[in-house]
Amino acid sequence: MNIAAINRTIGVLCEDLNAQSHGMQVWQFYTEEELLFEACVCIFSSQMRFEVSEAAASRLMELGLLGALRLKGNKEEYEEKLRQALSEPLKVELYGEKCHVRPRFRNRMASLLAATVKSMQAQNSSLRTILFSASSARDARAKLVSQVWGFGPKQASLFLRRVGYSVNLAVLDTHILDYLNVARGINPKRNTLGRLSTYEMIEEEFQRVADEFGYPIGCVDLAMWVTMRVAKREAIW
Repeated sequence: MNIAAINRTIGVLCEDLNAQSHGMQVWQFYTEEELLFEACVCIFSSQMRFEVSEAAASRLMELGLLGALRLKGNKEEYEEKLRQALSEPLKVELYGEKCHVRPRFRNRMASLLAATVKSMQAQNSSLRTILFSASSARDARAKLVSQVWGFGPKQASLFLRRVGYSVNLAVLDTHILDYLNVARGINPKRNTLGRLSTYEMIEEEFQRVADEFGYPIGCVDLAMWVTMRVAKREAIW
């Protein structure tokens, strides 16, 4: 698939996604438990397939480990409960087939989540508090990066997208960066994107791409993510 065909597909998906976005739930109506679920998905997705990350977060939700009961006991006890919950295989549908998958890096994921929950507890803070206290989407992202273990700019941007906080932040994952490299010759060192200053510089470049498509940056990068993922999976990119 050439870049012209890629762009046509992205444009069609943008139109569909933009039409659907008007019914999105807004973050003010999320409970803290629901926000923590979304944070888990974003933390986990940096280490495992997105479908597996959602299944892992759902497992923790079902076991009550993201609700009020999570605050009982010390960090080590909570982390061990998370580790045990993530050690069991998850039922996931991949490529149209149902299978059982064990989450990757479950010890690290349990440690990051436990550290986040206990740190917020100690500071009498919460994800809702962070979102309500932010002055802008970029400020919310910066606050999340500084307070949520396992959140870099990409994960924080994805979280804010999923809860309906902002459609004007880019989720610069590998599919988006591959597109920028081929279509625009933009090829940053990927290990530098953990720095907000570098991330926001590339995000500004991506904003110009979104402007050309004529849709919000979040809509364009989601459409691009879907298009590029399928193209690479089918080896036509």
